[in-house]
Amino acid sequence: MTTMSITLNQQQQDVAVGINLREIIMLYELQEQGCVFAINNRVVPKSEWKTTQLNDGDAISLFQAIAGG
Repeated sequence: MTTMSITLNQQQQDVAVGINLREIIMLYELQEQGCVFAINNRVVPKSEWKTTQLNDGDAISLFQAIAGG
């Protein structure tokens, strides 16, 4: 398996070449509900998670909605 390096929430990870954002979410068991994912500071709509392929050096950030009062 050929791998590439990405950054996931400021942690370097080696993943398979050709992996998409949806697969990353499943692989690392990331929370989906109430979350927004950005790749290289660009928010990726949920409708594009399966089709957004990652590239070597990409930085993925996870933002969770916080309820307040």
